[in-house]
Amino acid sequence: MDFIKTKKFYTFLSLLCAIGVFLMSGPFQSMAYWGSDMTWYWVGVSFTYFLWLMGIVFLVLAITKKEHMKGKLTFGLTIAQVTTVILLISGFLWTTFVIIAGMSGM
Repeated sequence: MDFIKTKKFYTFLSLLCAIGVFLMSGPFQSMAYWGSDMTWYWVGVSFTYFLWLMGIVFLVLAITKKEHMKGKLTFGLTIAQVTTVILLISGFLWTTFVIIAGMSGM
């Protein structure tokens, strides 16, 4: 039973990180105006990508955990894990787009 709880916990943490990537895209844009240079902007970008990387790590841990149920070894991606993968990919693309658009002067 501990295997199932751990797998769900890692999936939940990964989903939180994926949502956090989207939530951080606004604040790191406003961090560009915090100082006379772009230092705080890049700190925000680094934190956003670190959050994305942690989401990937938690997702890999959740996927690689073996789940035993009634003597059978089961595997596969759950709907939450598929949703997390989609959110992590789109969050990475969105953050990259925001950086490129911000650097081009949009």
